[in-house]
Parts: sequence; structure tokens; C-alpha cells
Amino acid sequence: MNRDVVISGGGPVGLMLACELRLKNVDVLVVERLSEPDLTIKAGSVNLTTAEAFYRRGLLPAVDAVVQQNAAQIEAFLKSRGGGGPKAAMPVGHFAGIMVASGGVHFDDPAFRDVGPAARVVVIQQQAVEAILAARATELGAEIRRGVEVTGFDAGDDGVTVHLSGGGPVRAGWLVGADGGRSFVRKHAGFEFPGTDPAVTGRQALAELTGAEVLPGGWQHGNRGLYVHGPTPGRMLTVEFDGPPADRDAPITAEELEDSFRRVSGADIRVKKVHSATRFTDNARQASTYRQGRVLLAGDAAHVHSPFGGQGLNLGIGDAVNLGWKLAWVVRGRLPESALDTYTTERHPIGAWVLDWTRAASGSSSGPGRRSR
Repeated sequence: MNRDVVISGGGPVGLMLACELRLKNVDVLVVERLSEPDLTIKAGSVNLTTAEAFYRRGLLPAVDAVVQQNAAQIEAFLKSRGGGGPKAAMPVGHFAGIMVASGGVHFDDPAFRDVGPAARVVVIQQQAVEAILAARATELGAEIRRGVEVTGFDAGDDGVTVHLSGGGPVRAGWLVGADGGRSFVRKHAGFEFPGTDPAVTGRQALAELTGAEVLPGGWQHGNRGLYVHGPTPGRMLTVEFDGPPADRDAPITAEELEDSFRRVSGADIRVKKVHSATRFTDNARQASTYRQGRVLLAGDAAHVHSPFGGQGLNLGIGDAVNLGWKLAWVVRGRLPESALDTYTTERHPIGAWVLDWTRAASGSSSGPGRRSR
């Protein structure tokens, strides 16, 4: 079987890239090791650049429908806590847990003028973005295989032989690793991945809670870290500055979440049921290049960092948009292969800036007691 491009990873980045390639009639196969979409809570918002990309690709109506639903849920949650009120008071983001209200943003600034309908897109869950992009990629003719993963590959000057679980090899012109922070593609190809080690343990969950009504809204600095409840019902998050988790992959129990929330907030919180939960750290690393011959990286496969502010989703979508048209024109013979080197040239500095930004956010949120790195 021959394909123009094989994409390892069926998350938002891999799917956005598939959409971009299919717009130029590139033959694309997306393989995703998970049989079903990951429902673990992840990023919950997009920035203006990502919203504009969705707008230009005709995705804004589907995105906006979710955004409006989320806005109604947030307003109801705030009212249940005695808040709510004017739209000007709604937060538009935060740095190190310091909220920025929309009333403090100068929307008459040239940077915010004439942005069109994309300006109203803010709060949308990563899972919703993934579902919208999966539907669009399928509509455009990309093949998406779930429950299949890349187990190896042999890259040469004229293409890549990609070995897949549960099937024979696929011969492709190009292989793109969009397979997350622990990317098999990155490791197997031997990309350098320098950076800084983690110093915090974060936990985020959607759960049924009791006792949370006493907690103030928004991000809060507690006794031993940060915590937040909301702005959507059942969302809870803690960040503790006592080092990385002993076992990041161990199952997260209700007891662990309770203990962490009590340590940080001091409140008697009870977790009755956990719908989804995850751990995270402030591990920050970036591939030294995003291309090695016929193998490329995008999204978390190319860079990992603290999830403060949901930067990873937006950074990865930017990677996909930048790489998509270049790789498509190389495949179609409209550009030389050397044009793909501009992908690293243009995107690597932006990734480095985001890593510095998230390091600063993590360090600022910990206060003066955190050890230096």
C-alpha cells in the first residue's frame, strides 16, 4: 500500500494536518493507537490565532456552537456560586493563575480590531475540537484508523516504510509524528529533545464533589500550591510544588484527589465519583529540529511544557497549519523538499517562546519558596 503521507497520532494536531493536506488532494492515512477518543480533561480554550485558522477553514459554525453551550454552562456555574453578571467581568485568560477579565482588555487596540467572528471563540474543550476535526478530515477523504499504532519505520531518501500494529507495512512518501509528548516517532528517529526536568505535580479532574461550595471561584493560591474549582461544573485542579509524581502513570483515585485538594485548599472536600482524571508536570522540552529527512514532528511530539493556559493545543494547531500547505506542495511537486526546512525555521522560535512563557508561569505561580532550576 502506498500513501503520500502517514500521520501517527489522531489528536487535534494530527487531524488538523490531515485536513490541510486533503485540501490539496494529498493521500493521507492517520493512525491512532487509542480505539476511542481520550475523554481525559485537557485544554479548555483556544486563542485568537487558532480561532482564525478554524474560521478560514469553514469550521467556525461547529466550533461556535460548542463555545456558546460552554458559555451558558459557565454563566450558570457562576450564578450558582453567587457570581455571574456583566459579560465584561468574564475572564479571558490567566497567567500563573492571575485572571485577566475581559473588562481589562483594550479591544480597540489594533491587535484586536477587525478580527471578525473568530473573536468570540474562547472556551472549547480539546475533545470537542478533536471531534470536529475528525468529522472534517473524514469528510475531506482522509482515512483514520483507530486502534492502530506505528511500531517501527525505515526512512530513506525516497520515502518511509511504516510498520503498523495489526497489519502489513505501508510505504509512504512522508511520516509525521503527531503522537504526543512521549512520541514513538520522535524517539525511533533519534530526534534530540533537550529541556528541563519537572518540579511540580498537577492533578486535573472532572468529578462529583461535596464541600466545594465553600471554595472561592477562579485560581487560588493555597497552603502548598494552587487550586481551582470550575468554571465548568465538576472541574477541579491542583498544583503542588513538592516535586514530580513518583509514578505519573498510576491510576488516579478519588482519595488521591481528595488528599491533594485538602492539602492545598484546607477545605474538607469529598470526591464522590471521578469521571476523568490526569496528572501533569512542568517538564519542558523541545526537539532541536522538527525535520529529519522524510520524518517530521508536530504538536507535543515536537515540544512539551506545563499545560498552564492551554498553550499546547494552540501551539500544535499552528504547527499543523504551517506544515500542511508546505508538505502538500512538496508532495504535489510545486515546491522543492528544501522548503520543508522553513517549517523548523518558522515554528521552532515560537515553540521556544511558549516554553519560556510556561516556565515563567510555573515559576511565578509557586511564589518565593520554590527551588531554582
